[in-house]
Amino acid sequence: MSEAGFLTSLPERAVIEITGEEAKDFLQRVITQGPQGVEPGKALASALLTPQGKVIADLILFDNGQGGLFVDIPGAQAEDLLKRFKLYKLRARAGIGLRADLAVAQARGDEQEQDLAAVAHAIAPDPRHAAMGRRAIVNAGGPVDREAYDAARIAAGLPECGKDYGPAEVFSTDVNHDLVGAINYRKGCFVGQEVASRMHRKGGVRKRTIRLAADMVLEPGTPVSVGETPVGEISSARAGRALARVRIDRLKAGLEENNLPHADGVRLEVLEDLETI
Repeated sequence: MSEAGFLTSLPERAVIEITGEEAKDFLQRVITQGPQGVEPGKALASALLTPQGKVIADLILFDNGQGGLFVDIPGAQAEDLLKRFKLYKLRARAGIGLRADLAVAQARGDEQEQDLAAVAHAIAPDPRHAAMGRRAIVNAGGPVDREAYDAARIAAGLPECGKDYGPAEVFSTDVNHDLVGAINYRKGCFVGQEVASRMHRKGGVRKRTIRLAADMVLEPGTPVSVGETPVGEISSARAGRALARVRIDRLKAGLEENNLPHADGVRLEVLEDLETI
């Protein structure tokens, strides 16, 4: 069955524009991926971490067509991120501003993606997952179809800041940044790199965000257990599909003992190959 198409503005996201001859240089030592490698038609997923390695915000970087960047950010953190970027800029020859006249939008499906491209200031395939279609920077306003978008991102296994976790609550591996290309352990220095790299080298990730299914409606905030053992909590849900951040070791141990995963008594199906994550 083909995937349902959609075209939606994402009003919970905001746009920071960075301009100037060193627009990309100063962020290279700050964020987990890029901005080197961003170009017209190619976006990068990235994140900003605390020095302790916790995720402050998830980011998607676009070329602005003039040698600078559009940075797709969580809207609730716009003012904080603006201040942080200005602090990290130091003496770099770059201008940074919040673009209230611009918005983030997403489309999937040939017709919908063509319509989005026609109004986009910057557009690229979603760098996190091919099934998400294309993401763009557009003028503020536009139709909103969050139900279709959230169903698509849950099906693709994509947790987002502000929905599945808050600022400085989780590590990158907790929300699968390493699995979707949002963190580059070989790029050189970035804020929080020492902690992130140490966790990566040690291996044996303890927490992951995984996809679950049930034959009933699931609700965010519902605890997930295997038998009598708590393993995590649902963070996003749409009908009978959900994302949950769980202790992988406890989940595997429970499944090996033939205990059934459930959320408040509702039986769950794990939609992941746990050996690959």
